[in-house]
Amino acid sequence: MEDEEEDEDMSDSSSPPIPYSQKPAPEGSCTTDGFCQAGKDLRLVSLCMEQIDIPAGFLLVGAKSPSLPEHILVCAVDKRFLPDDHGKNALLGFSGNCIGCGERGFRYFTEFSNHINLKLTTQPKKQKHLKYYLVRSSQGVLSKGPLICWKG
Repeated sequence: MEDEEEDEDMSDSSSPPIPYSQKPAPEGSCTTDGFCQAGKDLRLVSLCMEQIDIPAGFLLVGAKSPSLPEHILVCAVDKRFLPDDHGKNALLGFSGNCIGCGERGFRYFTEFSNHINLKLTTQPKKQKHLKYYLVRSSQGVLSKGPLICWKG
């Protein structure tokens, strides 16, 4: 019996893959495109002049939402999970923070995309919705930078 209990405990420690589905937002959450579930604006046009604190090792990137094609959503993503200039060397997985409400530690892109109300239409290569690196001009304006080079 003890062996079986240990096996069960061990299986709990490795999270099963989350099946793809758009879960409804928790009750009372903001579901407006361009805003996180806490109701904070994530659109680049609104944040371009904001001073955004991001942890060491994270980069600001822009996501494109199929339901909001004219806007870029600002995200903070651990750079280890982003490809290099040749589209290679990105770690598998995801680590991101919401720059709107400050919630940290999103470990699954699906969970993060739900939080930022990024309406995904495809399951494969979901992180390809992260389209651009964001850069600050010498005047301090945050804007769309180079494309993120996703390969494969």
